[in-house]
Amino acid sequence: GAPVAKKVSHRVLFGKVDGENRGEKPMDPPKYINDHYFWMRDDKRENEEVLGHLRLENAHTEQNTRHLSAFKDSLYEELKSHVKETDTTAPLARGEWQYYTRTVEGLGYVIHCREPRGGSAHTVDGKGSELQAREEVLLDENELATGNTKSSYTSVGALSVSPSQSRMAFTVDTFGGETYDLVVRDLASGSEIDRVDEIDSAVVWGRNDETLFYLKMDDQHRPYQVWRHTVGADQSKDELMFEESNELFWVSVDKTLDGKYVLISSASSETSEVHTVDLSADGAPSKVVAPRRPKVLYSVDHREGHFYIVTNDLENANFRLVTAPASLPGDPNTWMPLTMAGTVKGGSAAAGLAGLFADGSDVSPGAVMVEGVDCFAGQVVVSGREAGFTKVWVLSMMDGERGGGPVVAEASAVEFDSAECECGVGANLEYDTPNGVRLFYSSLVAPPTSFDYDPASRQLKLVKQKEVPLYDPADYATARIEADSIDGRKVPMSLVFHKSLLAPGAPPGSLPAAPAPTHLYGYGSYGICIDPDFRASRLPLLNRGMVYAIAHIRGGGEMGRVWYEKEGKYLRKRNTFEDFVRCAEELQLQGVTTSQLTSTEGRSAGGLLMGTVLNMRPDLFKVAVAGVPFVDVMTTMCDASIPLTVGEWEEWGNPNEAEYFHYMQSYSPVNNIVHQDYPAILVTAGLHDPRVQYWEPMKWVAKLRAKRTNEESVPLLLKVDLEAGHFSASDRYKYLKELSFDYAFMLDQLGLMQKQKIVGTSK
Repeated sequence: GAPVAKKVSHRVLFGKVDGENRGEKPMDPPKYINDHYFWMRDDKRENEEVLGHLRLENAHTEQNTRHLSAFKDSLYEELKSHVKETDTTAPLARGEWQYYTRTVEGLGYVIHCREPRGGSAHTVDGKGSELQAREEVLLDENELATGNTKSSYTSVGALSVSPSQSRMAFTVDTFGGETYDLVVRDLASGSEIDRVDEIDSAVVWGRNDETLFYLKMDDQHRPYQVWRHTVGADQSKDELMFEESNELFWVSVDKTLDGKYVLISSASSETSEVHTVDLSADGAPSKVVAPRRPKVLYSVDHREGHFYIVTNDLENANFRLVTAPASLPGDPNTWMPLTMAGTVKGGSAAAGLAGLFADGSDVSPGAVMVEGVDCFAGQVVVSGREAGFTKVWVLSMMDGERGGGPVVAEASAVEFDSAECECGVGANLEYDTPNGVRLFYSSLVAPPTSFDYDPASRQLKLVKQKEVPLYDPADYATARIEADSIDGRKVPMSLVFHKSLLAPGAPPGSLPAAPAPTHLYGYGSYGICIDPDFRASRLPLLNRGMVYAIAHIRGGGEMGRVWYEKEGKYLRKRNTFEDFVRCAEELQLQGVTTSQLTSTEGRSAGGLLMGTVLNMRPDLFKVAVAGVPFVDVMTTMCDASIPLTVGEWEEWGNPNEAEYFHYMQSYSPVNNIVHQDYPAILVTAGLHDPRVQYWEPMKWVAKLRAKRTNEESVPLLLKVDLEAGHFSASDRYKYLKELSFDYAFMLDQLGLMQKQKIVGTSK
């Protein structure tokens, strides 16, 4: 039978505990919750009893999925059949070189390469002597993985080529715990010339090939220091550039595309502060752009003597774009909106442009939200959202100032094939872009596509669309529907399915003619948006007649900042779960599916969604997959020694404080399991996960087993990767193998294991 975990009484205290950081106003006297599975926590991952129990869980999962073995293998081959295994990315030009990555059939990791600018090697199929003659391999991640003696997990965090393009720095994590080592190589000889161990993933070159900036983390895995390092010098000589002592704030480091400034950002969920290092002077100190103000966020880029700042100050919840002279940026009262000299172009999308120059104070769902700005020599590219979808606006700038700051000569909204898409600014390596700005685009049916956008002609030039074997977009249909939530908010869903599910002659946007198996996916936290993008990995579901539905619930940012900040966190967090329940109900009300045909999935904070919703309405689903789920909200969020906890007090609230204690306890999955039938559930975890500790899913499964009233035949399985962290396998083939396992479990529970695949209908 299933492993039964022992119960050991343990009081978890909430509120004031001497010598511990419990937040600003902890309850005194403290309250407590009895946690019978607290013993499962082992920070060192060495306790034999704990590891033994995890091995028992894995054995139980293996035993109960043995009948799926052949099915899983065939799904793996099917997933692989939609991947062009030997492929290259669209090349990115920088000076005399152009950079790209490529994959080779049978190899699990990418190879980073470059070739002379304007070359064509990247179009060769990965063989051929012409390729070898012109191509330089910068880094073969397969060699890193083969040489990794610590684990089967290898992940490159950042890779950056030096200003003269003769050196390369990269960071690598060799066990999934998100601690990285920095390596510097000379590109001519390929030899390693420097290394710095145990840092965060970021690395940024300074003004020349001798200087690097990197981040160190504290004991809670929080990046908190920026160091300036001279290549080849002893690490003890490194200079501390910035240190953030407030545990709410995480530090990041970047560099402006024009190469003039290193940007040091320190941010919590609600407040941020940016410091700059002027690279025109050797050894310059860091200077603050504007001192932090509570609940004000801002980000910075630089162009022609001005900082371009995206901020939510002055009650502009959806953010506004302002500029300030780089010489004197510090007084936010002098920050100026952009002035418009010329015209607004771009048909239907032009309406959204006016909002960019307004103030971001319109917070009705779907109003324009500015998310970021990328500065180039001739233009400024603004990324944001409108009507629930991502948008890109290009502002062509005038040279010559009008006394009041930078002037926009012409503004245009970029128009892609479909507005229901995911689009944005791609990787651009050059500040001066005569060939246009690299943008990316995909939709539920359009594979990832790279374009170069020319602002003068407003044309998108196709650079490369990812080739997806055995796929024809004309065979698939999309739809968008809304569910009314408990407070009347309309919550959108994006659907994709095979056209054979439609009634003959149905117009675009129609729903399937009869109830079909449906997979409902959600996330709903941190303001992160789950956009209607393309995933070839969905095809095995769609080709078995399933509908794939994404619920754009509150807690995400799809409909603007209010969707998250005012209505999807803190004491409004329950909206996230209510929205998802309403989405599942709406799919069933509209006849898209039935509860017996519905599967659901969420990962990480989306695993919290799974845990809570399954406690609330287990009857809506036949099967659920919860990946690395954040389910032990109360115990984790009271303990500042666990990585991420303190920073997350600005997301969920702090259960050590009375106003949050009861509210968070009302939805925390582990604390709300009741005696009822639950659907079939597959739970996955990573032993070395620093974001969701392995003991959270472990406890959740133990408690579900003890309390659910189901027949033993309804599976409740925990699968723990003893060699990975939060992001599962790093090898692309191993990743597909894990996905095929999840799919096999899900499809079996939905009774689709024997279902014949649909073959193309539109041909």
